[in-house]
Amino acid sequence: MLTARELRLIAETFAIGGCYILISASLIAFNKYLMNADRFPYAKAMTAMHMAMTTFMSLLLYTCAPSLYPSMGKAKENWRTLLKYILPLGFLFALALYCSNRAYLYSSVAFLQFCKEGNVALIFAMSCLLGLQVFSWHKVAILSIVVAGCSLCAHGEVNFVWAGFLLQITSQMAECSKNLIGEMVMSGAGLKLDVLTFVLFQAPCSLLPLLISVALSWDLEIWFAFKAHWPVIFLNALNAFALNLIIATTLKRLSAVAFVIIGIVKDSVIVATSSLVFGDHISAQQQVGFAVIMTGIACWSHLKIKEQQESDKLKESEPLTAGRDVPATRV
Repeated sequence: MLTARELRLIAETFAIGGCYILISASLIAFNKYLMNADRFPYAKAMTAMHMAMTTFMSLLLYTCAPSLYPSMGKAKENWRTLLKYILPLGFLFALALYCSNRAYLYSSVAFLQFCKEGNVALIFAMSCLLGLQVFSWHKVAILSIVVAGCSLCAHGEVNFVWAGFLLQITSQMAECSKNLIGEMVMSGAGLKLDVLTFVLFQAPCSLLPLLISVALSWDLEIWFAFKAHWPVIFLNALNAFALNLIIATTLKRLSAVAFVIIGIVKDSVIVATSSLVFGDHISAQQQVGFAVIMTGIACWSHLKIKEQQESDKLKESEPLTAGRDVPATRV
């Protein structure tokens, strides 16, 4: 029988996860649409506009409602410590977005989503190195199933392009690193920032390297393409701002591992619809690989839920044990 606390946690996870899936899937479809050669195939410029919109909207929201930023005072007091985390995080975020958007020029949405399933293994390995996850061979065995499924999907790609694959892997490495740093900033490191404060500091740190990169590789065609499609690009940037908020919320309220698991559910939805929306071909081998991936994810989710229940039981028993020890000592 689930307790009230467990029911609230499940409800919160479904609410946050549902919003993340909806917003992220819509942005992926939006990006794929814009990155067409006939519209706006400029990944760095588009990513820079995402970050510019996020920076502007965050500053506007802080100006109008500073009470929504409860940890802003702490962030200002510890700005040196914060910058040690936020500056590399901003660079990693910019790199992840650029490579991910650029990969749409070479590979199908379905294939790129298959590649992302490997994030579970990547982020688990990184979490163990940072002490955020407890290593066990049982977990390695389960994640090996996920990796095997990803390999089947990659080898089953009909139109495999190395450029798209390498861009996607680079994006995933940067994204996993960024998510772990974000989790530390919002849950520890002496900061524990709220979601909006985190986004307000992160966005300009991601925007700066993107602006420099766009300036160094500027092409007048970017301006012509922007003038032709600016209303759609504007809506796309607003979608990106909403996604940045929901990503930060997920990392704050849940964890980096939960974020990846929810992302995999999102990816399954995208893979199921990509062939209908974009006409992406999914081979029989990729279908088998995807089934293997989902089996591994189901095992992983069961393991994490079991660990959470054991942890909760331990926390509940500690006060009771302490209460029994005191009278015994006095006697």
